[in-house]
Amino acid sequence: MTEENINKGMQQAKGGIFAQADIEMLRKALEYYIKNHKPLDSSEESKASLLFHRLGRMGLK
Repeated sequence: MTEENINKGMQQAKGGIFAQADIEMLRKALEYYIKNHKPLDSSEESKASLLFHRLGRMGLK
């Protein structure tokens, strides 16, 4: 296997990259941002809300 193939494989690696504690901290930080960063335009608020819920699904045990 060449170095190029090894690097390409590393770039395509998929799977969980966050620890459970990371996900919980990201959710807390995002929740704080959503509640305290004003004004959020509707697009930004929607994106932040969707991310918050996706993080919640990632955190299911």
